[in-house]
Amino acid sequence: MFIPVRAVEPIRLAHEVRGSGPPLVLLAGTGYAGATWGEDLVGRLAERFTVVTLDYRGTGETPGTDDDYSTRLFAADAAALIDELGLGPTHLLGHSMGGRVAQWVAIDAPDRVRSLVLAASGPGEYRADREPQTGIPLANALALIEKGYEQTITDQIRSTFFTPEFAASSPATIDRLIGAFWDGRPSLRDYLKHVIARQGHHTVDRLAEIDQPCLVIVGDRDTHVGGTGSHLDQSRYLADHLPHADLRIAEGVAHGLFWQTPHPVIAEVVAFLAPRA
Repeated sequence: MFIPVRAVEPIRLAHEVRGSGPPLVLLAGTGYAGATWGEDLVGRLAERFTVVTLDYRGTGETPGTDDDYSTRLFAADAAALIDELGLGPTHLLGHSMGGRVAQWVAIDAPDRVRSLVLAASGPGEYRADREPQTGIPLANALALIEKGYEQTITDQIRSTFFTPEFAASSPATIDRLIGAFWDGRPSLRDYLKHVIARQGHHTVDRLAEIDQPCLVIVGDRDTHVGGTGSHLDQSRYLADHLPHADLRIAEGVAHGLFWQTPHPVIAEVVAFLAPRA
């Protein structure tokens, strides 16, 4: 039986189920609703898998709650949805904060998880010589105050999800992702609670407990140093410290690897999942 870490009841998450085959749950990044996953990704994966996308608390069609948010609480919600849909054990694919959520599902509810794809994610601060940046990072707070919520998200997606070359050549792709985020955006209060959840994530001392096979995938241009360091460095740490991990580094790709180069990245994901389906 799944028992959440705190006495907070999991809530029913708004979700969408597509395709057929082995189950695969997609867990998005900080403040991102399920609809932000691109059709290139979901449509292609749904040809091979039963794909579930979901809205975290406070995003999309799932209402926010007054609870303090954490990646472990989001994992409790996801595990409850897996039970509700009768999916377990399922594959989990988490991007950015979603990879952090997936780690907690694997730790707290291992019988629900068949394998993990941890994309551009990490375990939290792992360097002993650096203090963890919990709470809301100063740069995030300043951007929100000086530029406002919408412009901050727009600039963040353009500058960290995509390389400058791709941003110049494919503005429509970027605009679609920005629009999808904004259509399903959390309230500013819920967004900040998501940021705090991401910043508070720490599984460095729990990675050895994740016994499922893992694919760690990240872009070689995902080097922006945010509140938890660069995703490239964090991903390398994951691959080095998970018991059963394969590392794949996508060339010429920044944080938004599923949106910048969906087809080769999906091919890597399918090649990893297919033998374990």
